[in-house]
Amino acid sequence: MPYLIVVADPSPSIQKAAQMVFPEPDFKLLFFDDGRDLDASLPGIGADAVLLALSLAGADPYEIGRAIAGREGFENVPFFFLKGTFESFDTGKAEGIPYDGIIQKPFDSEGMAAIVREAIDRKASPPTLPEEPVWDGQAERLPVHGAEPGGGLPESGPGRVPDSLQPRIRELVRSEALEIEREIEKRVRTRVLADLKEWLAGQGNKPQS
Repeated sequence: MPYLIVVADPSPSIQKAAQMVFPEPDFKLLFFDDGRDLDASLPGIGADAVLLALSLAGADPYEIGRAIAGREGFENVPFFFLKGTFESFDTGKAEGIPYDGIIQKPFDSEGMAAIVREAIDRKASPPTLPEEPVWDGQAERLPVHGAEPGGGLPESGPGRVPDSLQPRIRELVRSEALEIEREIEKRVRTRVLADLKEWLAGQGNKPQS
């Protein structure tokens, strides 16, 4: 049975990217462009996870997130905030919302799918036995692509990421940085070529002396 993932983001490019991240038949996606539509539709959706963009129109995304977390039957449904590169995350508004993490856009497809699937499996699992280490998913915040302030991985305390995930998270951060670097290089190269063509065209139009 496929995982049902709700993606609440108005960007067509992000929706297309999500289809690549969560391909059929392992996943089924439902898209929402408006926060009010999402809030009204969620009770009738048996979602396995919710991805909520900070840029969602129609309602405050933090209030939508708070409503999702407070709905009966959604206690074990993980949800993540989707944050754009130039968007800021308001920790004050997010206070008390048991979100599972913040996913930075653009995202790494393999890493994002693994993290969302892990959150689904973790919350669907039976309670941990007393002798086993306890990981309280509501108390922790899983940093994805620099999700937490400063982008660091806590070394200890209640917000510590499990050791098994730390190498993967660091690799995701590194991949994101490389992707941004490639994009900057591409834009600079394109601009330089455009300027060079314009200069050459100008030289060709000059009268011969």
